[in-house]
Amino acid sequence: MGRLIVDAASSLDGFWADARGRSVLGAGDLHGSGLSGKLNSVFGAVVMSRRSFEQSDDIGWIADAYSGKAPVFVVTDAPLRIPARGDFHFLPTYADAFAAAQQAAGDAAVLVVGEAGAVRAALRSGEADEIWLRLMSRTLGKGSAVFEDGIPVENYFVSELDTTADAVHMHLERKLDA
Repeated sequence: MGRLIVDAASSLDGFWADARGRSVLGAGDLHGSGLSGKLNSVFGAVVMSRRSFEQSDDIGWIADAYSGKAPVFVVTDAPLRIPARGDFHFLPTYADAFAAAQQAAGDAAVLVVGEAGAVRAALRSGEADEIWLRLMSRTLGKGSAVFEDGIPVENYFVSELDTTADAVHMHLERKLDA
């Protein structure tokens, strides 16, 4: 079984999204945003939140970014507009999506992307091996926190650090004794 990798972003004050639900890292920001390019060669399946799937005006970007490489498992209990291209699956819970993605990925990693709910679900599962975190050079004041009480982030260490004009990019790995 492959690793479970969380790809997340946070404002300097710790929020994934503002009070209106807008992400600190929009779909357009992903291009040239640093560590994401390194992830392209390691994942075999993607788990995505419904909100992230729906937030893009052009859902086709998801097929270009992920589904051309691997199946995408979207967590939702309602029917969604399915892109004309790509390999998409819709499941009602994160547990179902993680299990299906791990089966589809085989020995490759499962990449978890999306808003704070997806990140929290992956971290609470205790199965997240890595966190690729972009600390964006902006503040939101309030909103949806990426990390909240009960999320075991102390079980990770920074294994790689990089900077760009827009963010500090941290690759965190789970401690072996955690």
